[in-house]
Amino acid sequence: MKFESEKELLEYTENIKGKTFKEIDSKHLLDNASLKRAKGLLGHVVESGFYDYPINSDSRADFEELDIELKVTGYVKNKNGSLRAKERLVLSKIDFNQIVNETFETSHVLGKCKKMLIIWYEYDPSKEAKDFLITDFQLYDMSNDFEIFNNDFEIIKGKVLEGKAHELSEGDTSYLGACTKARTSKDRTKQPFSDILPKPRAYSLKNAYMTGILRENIKQTTTFRSSKRNEFKTVVDYVKNKLEPYFGKTQLEILEEITGKNYSNNIPKHISKMISDELIGKDDELINKNELFAKTSFIIKNLPIKENGKPRERMSFKTISLSDFEDEWNESYWKNYFEETTLIVICYKEANGSKNGYRVLSDVKQISFDESDLDEFGKTYNQIKIAIEKKDINLLPISKNGFKNQLLEIAPKGVKGDNAYVNFFKKDKTKVAFMISKKLLLEKLS
Repeated sequence: MKFESEKELLEYTENIKGKTFKEIDSKHLLDNASLKRAKGLLGHVVESGFYDYPINSDSRADFEELDIELKVTGYVKNKNGSLRAKERLVLSKIDFNQIVNETFETSHVLGKCKKMLIIWYEYDPSKEAKDFLITDFQLYDMSNDFEIFNNDFEIIKGKVLEGKAHELSEGDTSYLGACTKARTSKDRTKQPFSDILPKPRAYSLKNAYMTGILRENIKQTTTFRSSKRNEFKTVVDYVKNKLEPYFGKTQLEILEEITGKNYSNNIPKHISKMISDELIGKDDELINKNELFAKTSFIIKNLPIKENGKPRERMSFKTISLSDFEDEWNESYWKNYFEETTLIVICYKEANGSKNGYRVLSDVKQISFDESDLDEFGKTYNQIKIAIEKKDINLLPISKNGFKNQLLEIAPKGVKGDNAYVNFFKKDKTKVAFMISKKLLLEKLS
C-alpha cells in the first residue's frame, strides 16, 4: 500500500484506533507468541496486517515515499490517571566507526527517523499481547527538538572520539539515548580509538522523552513558562544558570539574600534543599519551569564536600518496593531507572572545618552510570531479590554484611526507630532506600 501524501497516510491510520492487535493480525503472527516474544512482533503485525507491507529489515524508512518511519510502542496508565511511556523507543544501531565522521544532520539516525508515525497501544500485563488496545497515533518530527538532539549526538560522538564508547551511558544525554543493543550480556563490538570492546548500542528516544511527547500528543501536559524553546540544552545548563550568581557564597549568605530573612541564630538542617527549592524550583514544580524537565529523567541533589574533596555522605534515592524485584535485573524497573537517570549534584564545599550553613556553593556536577556501574548495581539488586524470596533480612546488602567493593547499598530512610529492616517484609512499600556509596560518588565527582 502506497501513500501519496502525509494527509492520506494519517487519514488511513485513523482506522487503526480502537482496534486490538488480533483484529489486524491477518498473518497470524501472534497466534502462538508469548507475551515477551510478542513485544517484537507488534510492529510487524501493524506493518503487514494493517498497512499490507511485506516484513523487511530494510535500512530505508518504512513509508519510503514520504520519508516516514513506522514505530509501535506502548504506554501505561498510572493510578492517578496520567499516562507514561512503557519504555524507551529504540531507533537504529550506532556504528562506532561511522559516527566519528558524521554530524547529526548527516547521521543515519536522522536520515531514517527524522519523521516517525508512532502507533500507541495501552500495555496491560494481565492481557495477552494480541488483546492490547491500539488507542492513538501521532506523526512525530525529531527536528522540533533539533538543538537538543544535536547536542546529545555530539556528546555520544565525543565519547567515541575519546576512545570511551565502553563508558557511554544513557544518563549522559537529555533526549537521545545510547542504549545497549546486545543479544547476550557477553556481546561486544569494536570502537575506533580504543582496544576495549564496548557493548553494541543503539540510538533511542529515552523513556522520559517518550512520556513527554505522549502527553503532549493527548494534551496531558503543561504550558512552559520559558519564552524561548530549547533555551537550555541540558538540565545541568538550566541549574547552573540559576545558581551562577551565588557561586563562592555560603549557604547562609545565599538563603538570607534570596529570602530577605535572618537565619543565623537558627540554621535549618535542610538549608541546601531550601536554597535549591527557591532558586531552581521544588521537585513537583520543575515540570512547569522548562520543557527539559518534562522530557528528561533527572534528580537534583545537594551534597556537602569535605575539604579534601571527598563527599561527606552517601546519596539516597526513593524508597524501594518489594514488587520492584519481581523481574530479572536486565528487565527491571531499577536497571532502567539508573540507566536513564541523570543526577544533577549541587556541591557545597567545606572550608576550615565549616559546618552546615557555612559551606560554600562551589560547583554543579552531572553524574550518570555506565555499564560497569550497572553490572555492580545488579549484584545488589539480585541480593535483595534473594532476600525477598527467602524472607531473610540477614541477606539484605546493608553496609555491614554487603559484598566486597559494593557500590550500591540500602539503608533506612525516614524517622529513626522505624525498625525499617524488622518491618521490611510487612508491606510492599518499605522504609528502606538505595544509597550510592561515598566511594562511587568520589569517583564520579573527581
